[in-house]
Amino acid sequence: MFTIQVTKEEASKDYPQVVENWMNFLEKSGKEINEDKLEFYYSYGFFIPKVEDKQKFYEEVFENCSNMLYDERLVYELSKVRVNMGMKMGQFIISDRMSKEYVPSIIAEIVNEVTKVKMLVESEYHENQEVKDSIPELDSDVSFDIIKDVVSGDYSDVQNFDIDSILDKISQKGMDSLSEEEKEFLNKKSKDI
Repeated sequence: MFTIQVTKEEASKDYPQVVENWMNFLEKSGKEINEDKLEFYYSYGFFIPKVEDKQKFYEEVFENCSNMLYDERLVYELSKVRVNMGMKMGQFIISDRMSKEYVPSIIAEIVNEVTKVKMLVESEYHENQEVKDSIPELDSDVSFDIIKDVVSGDYSDVQNFDIDSILDKISQKGMDSLSEEEKEFLNKKSKDI
């Protein structure tokens, strides 16, 4: 899960009824509302269904995704996003899962860029020029610094690498942030595919 701090105004725009309900709850609880201490957060991740045969599931997802053009792939990636919103004021914290039908634009922008990066990395190992040509340029205006919970870890041991962690690192810090070991891991994985 990744966490992004947002303003009350942004949260109210994205989820007006939820913010209104939470504010009403605060008022009715007798807590003195200090707007300066109110903090709102979105946390999000990618839903992966529980399946019996994980190997088969991932092979099918890989096969399907590797042939999707960018627009279709972005829709698919956004369909997997699950968003929680939280509000904090002092010691009081409330959080809930939001409707999966709506992804706030701040998260959609990040997923958009992550999808481009995933597809660019994948395209290095596929020979589908149509898919590669469908990928728009990366938007350098989208800042990945807003992600608070970054996948981290010691990447010095090759067997601890995984594709998603490396893709997250690329999306957050760029291709140049990869160590030689990580690049070697990606190369090895591409040959296994």
